[in-house]
Amino acid sequence: MTGIPELVLPKTGLCWFGIRSLPPLLEAFEKEIEGVKASEDIEYIHRMRVASRRLRAALPLFRRCFPQKQYARWMHEIAGITQALGMARDMDVQIAFLLRFRKKRSASVGVRNHAGPGTANPMEPAIAYLLKELRRKRRELQVRVLSAIEALQKSGVIGEMRATWISQIAAGRRTLVQSLAYGVPTVAAYRIVSRLEAMRSYEPWVTHPDAVAEHHAMRIAAKKLRYTMEVYGPVFRLGLKKPHARVKRVQEILGDLHDCDVWIDHVTRLLLRERSRMRSEKKEKRPDTATLASLRIFLHNRERERILVHRYFVRYWQTLTRVKIWNDLRQTLTNGRRKRFIPAREFREPEVRMACESFAAAYPDWLAHHRTVTRLALMLFDSLQSLHRMSRHDRALLENAALLHDIGCVGGQKRHNARTACMIFAEESLPLDISDRILVGLVAGAHRGQVHTGSHPLFALLGPEHQKRVLQLAAILRVADGLDFLHTGSVQEIHCIIGTGEITCDVISAVDVMPEKERARSKSGLFVSMFERELVIR
Repeated sequence: MTGIPELVLPKTGLCWFGIRSLPPLLEAFEKEIEGVKASEDIEYIHRMRVASRRLRAALPLFRRCFPQKQYARWMHEIAGITQALGMARDMDVQIAFLLRFRKKRSASVGVRNHAGPGTANPMEPAIAYLLKELRRKRRELQVRVLSAIEALQKSGVIGEMRATWISQIAAGRRTLVQSLAYGVPTVAAYRIVSRLEAMRSYEPWVTHPDAVAEHHAMRIAAKKLRYTMEVYGPVFRLGLKKPHARVKRVQEILGDLHDCDVWIDHVTRLLLRERSRMRSEKKEKRPDTATLASLRIFLHNRERERILVHRYFVRYWQTLTRVKIWNDLRQTLTNGRRKRFIPAREFREPEVRMACESFAAAYPDWLAHHRTVTRLALMLFDSLQSLHRMSRHDRALLENAALLHDIGCVGGQKRHNARTACMIFAEESLPLDISDRILVGLVAGAHRGQVHTGSHPLFALLGPEHQKRVLQLAAILRVADGLDFLHTGSVQEIHCIIGTGEITCDVISAVDVMPEKERARSKSGLFVSMFERELVIR
């Protein structure tokens, strides 16, 4: 094997987890190649398509573990073969459906007429025409599938991935098991909940029978959630089997719905096309009038079937909602981890602070600003103690968030707060368990811009009291960050007096800090909302 770029060694528990999750997916994909090339059994192409989709869904979860160019090339090659396999598999599914449908309808017509299974089926002309059309297209697609497989094999990507992962596994044998308990669980929860919320965003359309595009998008979202749960299943007890089965069933029902839509669209287009065309002598390849009548019957059958499938889907989704399956999944993500992914001990607050300072020190350009904001945030916290009544532990979490709130600037100013949160969620040098890690990340991520913390996927994993603390601590951090708007460290102290309708804060500085005061006022919206008092900065 030549041309393998220099490896990025697995220095983190997340990459250690990834290079043990990916090889089985690659093996499942590769072993179907010869069967697909032989084209003797449609199950080979089905299994290879599913394996390619699983591999394609899993690779982005660990993209930071590989060189960017190498990762991009892998994804490009896998996407190409997945597309070719998908088109061929769709044809196979449609052909198999028509064969089953023909057998079932012929039998039912025979029973109804008290005759044998050979009794005429009014949809037989439509089935015969559609089968002929699909088989011709499938033969053409087989050439494309073989070409895509040949291109994949020539690219050497499969061998390259295997060699890369073997090298990384060997290099990662010294990875501390303890690191798995800090970085992996929060990332796993974030990925799964993000996919869950993407699927549930289509919930308002569940009961709409004509929301074809939304139902199709929901099916794709359910598939991505299912694959993500499979990758991260080993992090949790029982491998998330129960919610995984429910999501799989949602995907299957929506798949049946989509199949009906495909037939409805295809036959409708065919009928409209024939309606607008003149008959000619060269009409042997086009459906005759009897076939067109049969196609209309088939179309009506598929429309009626879609109604029945949709009703069943609505009932199933309502059942899932009633038994609170999604709430149970969220609780499992925080409380249902396997032992390996639970910290062996609780670290004392000075140890956690030291780890945060070390992490912040890796980004020296913002270190002075971090320290100034931390000092001001703690002054605000202490001044408001009689109002918020939060604990010493909450104070320590605010301190950690303030120490790290701008580390995301390493990737540029744009959306650096969201990047900061993600870095905190994944950083395994921070000895924070999942709940505290989520809290610190969300508080740090809410220090600027519009506050959308309540809609963050991980926010829902916290209990009501924890959610309130996140918003209160974020409100304090936003004001403190505004008071060092110019990163000069000019504000020395801040003292607050709590009144019945307002909180008055006196800012002490040796120089004019009017821009900083104005910035703090502009960021006080969340503060006013959470503490139910106007903020006056003098």
